[in-house]
Amino acid sequence: MSEISERAREAYIAAVREFRDSAPKIFINVGIIVLVWAFTKYIFAPLSAEYALFNIPLPQLISIIMLAAVAILTIGIIRELLDLVDAAATYAAYEMGARRREVTEEEIESYRVGFRGIAYVIIVAVLFLLFKEFLNILHPLLSAVLLLVISLWAILTLVRSGRAFSRLAEYYAREWAERLEARAKTE
Repeated sequence: MSEISERAREAYIAAVREFRDSAPKIFINVGIIVLVWAFTKYIFAPLSAEYALFNIPLPQLISIIMLAAVAILTIGIIRELLDLVDAAATYAAYEMGARRREVTEEEIESYRVGFRGIAYVIIVAVLFLLFKEFLNILHPLLSAVLLLVISLWAILTLVRSGRAFSRLAEYYAREWAERLEARAKTE
């Protein structure tokens, strides 16, 4: 077994261990977030609609509390998810490197940048979808401005992620072109 194949196997084992460690924490925190969201949306916000505290509508206060709680839980999810994404990126880099018989630290970092960027965009988009209504309760302009910022950030992040995978795309394009050339020479 080559050194790269051995490192790919070790990266796979590390990724499985990381999944075993991180997945339960992620699922529990996501479950808590969904419960907080559901209770706030269907119970606490409707019940508080006719109340105010110090002339501040209670639905707004409840939304702020819920958003703060979710922010804290989300930080925990992001930490675990990034550990998982890093393990998957390292494994993917070594797996692809094993096919080519080479892998560099730069390539591993490129995979991490690519995978992390995609994960960030998915997380932020899902969070915005879940909490847009509560942001609207605070102020509709808040949701609009945040959506604009998220859209611009997502485009830049996805471009950066795409560029991180460009070396892999170049390798496969070159390999495919070489096969086409070889086939053309034999015909």
